[in-house]
Amino acid sequence: MIRIFSVAIPSRILTLFISESFLITACYLFAAWLDPDLVDFDAFLRIDSGALRILFVVFTILLGLYFRDLYTHVHIRNKIALVQELSMIFGVGFVVQGIFNYLSHDFALPRKAMILGSILALVFLFCWRLLFAAAAVDGRGTARLIFLGMSPTIRKVTEYLSLHPELGLAPVGYLDDGIDSGAPASLPHLGTHADLDDAIEATHPSSIVIGKREAIKPWWTDEFLELYFGGVHTQEAATLYENAFGRVCACEVWPRDLVFSDTFEPRSLDSKTQFFYSTVIAFLAAVVLSPVILLVVICLKLSSREPVLLRHQRVGLHGVPFTMYGFRTGPGRKRPRSGSSDEQRPFLERTGLDTLPRLLNVLAGQMALVGPQPERPEFAARLSQEIPFYNQRHRVKPGLTGWEQIHRKELDPYDSVCQLEYDLYYMKHLSASLDSMVLMLWLRKVLVGDLAAV
Repeated sequence: MIRIFSVAIPSRILTLFISESFLITACYLFAAWLDPDLVDFDAFLRIDSGALRILFVVFTILLGLYFRDLYTHVHIRNKIALVQELSMIFGVGFVVQGIFNYLSHDFALPRKAMILGSILALVFLFCWRLLFAAAAVDGRGTARLIFLGMSPTIRKVTEYLSLHPELGLAPVGYLDDGIDSGAPASLPHLGTHADLDDAIEATHPSSIVIGKREAIKPWWTDEFLELYFGGVHTQEAATLYENAFGRVCACEVWPRDLVFSDTFEPRSLDSKTQFFYSTVIAFLAAVVLSPVILLVVICLKLSSREPVLLRHQRVGLHGVPFTMYGFRTGPGRKRPRSGSSDEQRPFLERTGLDTLPRLLNVLAGQMALVGPQPERPEFAARLSQEIPFYNQRHRVKPGLTGWEQIHRKELDPYDSVCQLEYDLYYMKHLSASLDSMVLMLWLRKVLVGDLAAV
């Protein structure tokens, strides 16, 4: 796992992205080199901005792969679907090149180079994906994990890792003084804590995961240091859970993390920076989208005499309530439950246009572009009584979108604990880079929805 933009990215996914970037670039370079219309290939690259044209095409293809959710998994469920996805992405690339060619020939890649390069890139991408998926199934480059002690967190992690081979992490067994009847059947019991050396010799792990902190003896420190210098790392189950799921494990949060530490307290500089770019982007968005906002207001006025704007009480920064604005989603129509299908939801809600008035809340400093979902006061009061440290999520401003919102699937049951775990992760890693990542994921979700990897 490699941390980029405050997010743990699986090394396999990053390797796939980098390798495909070079592969696509090489295909278009080779196609341009073979193009008979380009007499001087070197002059095309250096003088005619050929390198920039090729890089722009590569960027377009990679952007299409990202928006079609092809960098989520490495295994292939359906080869025909993969060919269809790749064909559609390269088709969009041709459309973009056609637009640039219409505007100016100096911006577009020559036609023959574009056609040949796209054919080569499509074929080689498909073949490379098959080879990469086969290597992932064989377990090549997989980090082997031994768990020291069994816990509910370990059970969740092992089950998740078995379903997501793209993470490149393979549990090989656990050590505990007793056989845990709740341990996953696929995870063998390697013995007691005293058998650690034998288990390492037999399984050659990359990392030892501490499942129970209380099981660690003080005199084990020297042994763990020796293992570290030997290439076997040690980490806590909470760290592995956070990297795998992208959220903080609620049952692994200790009181000292809240009382004696600022782990979940955003830095003052990050909060001030967020306020600045949230305000600027909200203002620019309000200006650019003003015709759309005006059109929505006119349509709502003509459709019903009910108020255009709805006002909702929500809990804001430090638990202070504020009024959140939104467009009426339909004449007298109640908001459907989160489990309702997309077709049953009003048009404004499906497209997200009903949230445009919340730009006023951002400009007023009550909300940010990215943050926890604003909650109703009565719900927040009830959840704070049932869930420990729930009020901690009010240490940052609520957002138009957020780390938890982009990970939530609308047809899944609403899970307040899971929501809190995502919010705590966001608070722990709040930064401009993480906000950028959230906005990119939000944009993909708005444009193409939740896609299943091919």
